[in-house]
Amino acid sequence: MGRIDLSETIKRVDFPENIWEWLDFLGEVLVATQQEAMYQEKRFMADTPYKKYLQHTINKDLSILNSIYILLRCEMIHQASSNVRLFCESLITMKYISLDPDARSDLFWGYSDIESYEISSSLIEWEKSKAKTQHVKKIETYVTSIVKQYEIAKQTYTFTNKKGRTKPFRNWCNKSISSQARDCGDDFHRLYELVYKQMSSYVHGSSWSLRRQMAYSKDNYDADVIFTDLASIIRTTLVVWMDWAKFCVSNLEWRLVDIIKSMTGRLDALDIKYFKD
Repeated sequence: MGRIDLSETIKRVDFPENIWEWLDFLGEVLVATQQEAMYQEKRFMADTPYKKYLQHTINKDLSILNSIYILLRCEMIHQASSNVRLFCESLITMKYISLDPDARSDLFWGYSDIESYEISSSLIEWEKSKAKTQHVKKIETYVTSIVKQYEIAKQTYTFTNKKGRTKPFRNWCNKSISSQARDCGDDFHRLYELVYKQMSSYVHGSSWSLRRQMAYSKDNYDADVIFTDLASIIRTTLVVWMDWAKFCVSNLEWRLVDIIKSMTGRLDALDIKYFKD
């Protein structure tokens, strides 16, 4: 079987000018962001747990932004929307950690001992009836080697509920994304309500997210639907990006002030041009 030519596949998905106008706008922002990231990478020293967290998270966020563009370029609306949610969640958590950087970054990294144990233990149960004995034994040996770290970590990542029972944390900070956003202030809670919850419908495959799915099929292709969906997702991505960029400016001295200022006007102009009714 021949190898799939991704470049050729993407070339076959072409768009009318109105879609390209939105995609090119997103592309410009991605290029400017990537260039600034490369400039800052040479100067940034990740010499504390918090700075290490920022370095790793921003690197991940850059790949999420690239994924959104590529997925939209291929008309993969659900997948692109899922990545917008990831981008929004990442920003909320990054802001939440920044409010108490030393303590919260330590909590964030320390939780890996809990995750390593729980994921490996689950893998053992899954593999027992499927994998070869030697593979299962290797995982069991690894789990045994991290039991002590896990037991120590459990002392940190547990809490006493209202009934006086000891319960494990639900995640590294024992807070939902909604609670983290609320703790970050009105702007971030609004971001959660407007972006995260809407994009979650695509992740969970709700009936709302499937309402126009057939417009992407060969026989029922509807260019107007594709345009509306792509423009909406791009606009949402850029709204999240602006808050993300502001965070990088204020916390890391990134040189994105000019592009942030210009974006609002350009977004408004595109909205008036295509969605004034």
